[in-house]
Amino acid sequence: MTEFPFQLVLGTVLALPTAYLMVVSAYLLVICIGAWLYRPEADYDASPMRVALLVPAHNEAAHLPALIASAQQLRYPRDRFDLFIIADNCTDKTAEIARQEGAHVFERHDLDHRGKGPALDWALKTQAEIFSQYDAISLVDADMHIDPEFLRELAASLAVPGVEVVQALNTVAHPENNWRTALGFAGFAVVNHVRPAGRCWLGGTGELKGSGMAFRAPLLLRYGWPSHALAEDVEFAKMLFLDGIRVQYNPRALVTSEIPTQRSQIKVQQQRWERGKLDLFRRYAPRLSWHFLRHPSVANLDALLDILVPPQSVLALTYLSAAALSLLVHPLWTALLVACLTADALCIASGLLLTRAPLRIWLYLGAVPLLLLWKLRFYLRLLFTRHEGGWQRTPRDGEVAGAGKETQGTAETAGTDE
Repeated sequence: MTEFPFQLVLGTVLALPTAYLMVVSAYLLVICIGAWLYRPEADYDASPMRVALLVPAHNEAAHLPALIASAQQLRYPRDRFDLFIIADNCTDKTAEIARQEGAHVFERHDLDHRGKGPALDWALKTQAEIFSQYDAISLVDADMHIDPEFLRELAASLAVPGVEVVQALNTVAHPENNWRTALGFAGFAVVNHVRPAGRCWLGGTGELKGSGMAFRAPLLLRYGWPSHALAEDVEFAKMLFLDGIRVQYNPRALVTSEIPTQRSQIKVQQQRWERGKLDLFRRYAPRLSWHFLRHPSVANLDALLDILVPPQSVLALTYLSAAALSLLVHPLWTALLVACLTADALCIASGLLLTRAPLRIWLYLGAVPLLLLWKLRFYLRLLFTRHEGGWQRTPRDGEVAGAGKETQGTAETAGTDE
């Protein structure tokens, strides 16, 4: 008799989170199926667009030569694209190196408005006359490597009638280096491939992923870069969606970059990402809910459900916690939560299969418990740490003195969440 009230109370407490997890899992399962069926539209017979390849760079002297070298290897008519570098509040030789390598350079000095968003907005507004001469503007980060087919694929997507914004596949370079890069690759495979592909298959938007995107020039010049938030790319995509403009996803266009693996890098990047996503949820969940209620459609429901999906690690920790508690209630609860966890695992497996991950990446999935333990500690610390505010650039490998020794034996990683 004494156990029944306890089980009833615990079952009541678990009801709401279980219902939430079931909705999220069902949504992710549909998205996963859609990712397998998705085929991006592209017109390869269209005349090559004239493209401005725009790169915001803050103290990126060490990375620019490699980026420019990859841009020079693009399989795209050389007279149909130009490279522009925004040397933003630089204190190194970024501008000098960019000019030496043949790029056009805009130098910006504004310490009161730092960050990629303000830098892009400044360039688009002050250099609008130059950019208006192009059909499209493509954005990549300074530490990226650009695949030779990148511009050809993005231009072919933009040539499709009605397509005004395209996002490439943004993934991890050298994923087999260690378990951190492997798990980063797995996370990117879900967040940057499965979800945008599935959402576009549903008729939704593919979102913007920070780098490797292209816009029809008139659209981007009309908007500028209106979001200066911590998650400025995702916010801009939501602004566009609410204005009726969807992001097309083309996984055949590819950019890669090294992910941070050192403690000081991870701390800066993860705090920026997590706080940015929380801020977006607070501001856009009510808007997207109201938008769906006013204009019910599959695309609007997709946009609402997408913002309700937490980061991969938060989702996994929630599944495991709820499943553990359900053991005290009833086997049916446990079965439902295990089914939810299975749906999430299928998304990860699909991401790895669709991106043709090598066997070694699959083997590194055994390190997931280490990642979840670190993430749990990270989120607890984030809850009780005062946010200092403002944009902070993730330190690059060469800027972190002694970073290799610092991370030996740690269980810290990045890149496995959105």
